[in-house]
Amino acid sequence: MEGRIKKVFMGVSLFLVLAVGGIVAGCIDSSEEKSTLIQTGSSTVLPLAAAWAEEFDGANIQVSGGGSSHGINSLLKGEADLGDASRLMKGSDYEAVSGDKTLVKSDGTATGAAPGGVWPYKWVVAYDVLATVVNNQNTWAANLNYSQLYKIFSDDDPAVYWDEVPGLSGAPREKIEIYAPDEASGTYDYFFESIIKDWGKATQVAKTRLESNDGVYHPSADDNVILNAIKANKYAIGYFGFAYLIENPDQVKAVHLAKSGSSYVEPSFANVATYPMARPLHIYTNGLPEKDTEKGKAIYEYIEYILSDEGQAIVPEVGYVKLALVNPSLASDQLSKLHSG
Repeated sequence: MEGRIKKVFMGVSLFLVLAVGGIVAGCIDSSEEKSTLIQTGSSTVLPLAAAWAEEFDGANIQVSGGGSSHGINSLLKGEADLGDASRLMKGSDYEAVSGDKTLVKSDGTATGAAPGGVWPYKWVVAYDVLATVVNNQNTWAANLNYSQLYKIFSDDDPAVYWDEVPGLSGAPREKIEIYAPDEASGTYDYFFESIIKDWGKATQVAKTRLESNDGVYHPSADDNVILNAIKANKYAIGYFGFAYLIENPDQVKAVHLAKSGSSYVEPSFANVATYPMARPLHIYTNGLPEKDTEKGKAIYEYIEYILSDEGQAIVPEVGYVKLALVNPSLASDQLSKLHSG
């Protein structure tokens, strides 16, 4: 598995170095007969997208990151064929393109098209385990519950020093520094949706340390920047997708999490059913792909490939959780919907 992960991450890094304007080639082919598909969005989905694009023969797929908001926005504006997202689409995504936010439901689907005619359709393509991480020299925060995360990451009377976090034995009188994703990231949304009550609603109980502008939360769209900062700072804490943790073994320490009480769970593939922060990853397309156009046929076959046994076999090799481990029928149910479209 490490070979596949390393190959994909090295490939993504090379693509990003060579890219001009943020678009990277996920699958390069000189054949003019193949359609070109633009796939962009979530940095969490990016390694998976690059791996799928590399193996898929039915189209030339240009893959890039930029965050979930960027992916959904690009799809809604007709600038991308596939929008990657590690969160559900929200009403604010429609608002960003001058659309009606009430057309977006809480499950991330839409009841009508956005301006320009794009009517997004949601595909669940894999699951991700979100890891909270600390420096390897941190001996006091091996286990954290949601109340403690709230104390660290929210602006509601936050802990400035580690010894101000309730319930931590042996925590030092040292300032906490946070290195984590920025507001455009679906990972940011998912993390705070987990620990802040009514996140994104008018009744939301607190803001984040990033929103408080107290200088403690250092945001980045690059998970490698986050990892390296935590690696270099004994008193730092942050979070990112589990795949980045696997790609960088022994560089930082994963925290065992619990919603409450003392049932702390380590982030791992085996624990995906009980780990508190396991989330679905999505690709959005403009409706159900139709096979009556060359591009529509390419999108159809690409989604079919991703949901197939072959496509899903790549998922754990890159560092994510395939659909069958969470819901045995999810891939087949979506394939049935695809085929009936």
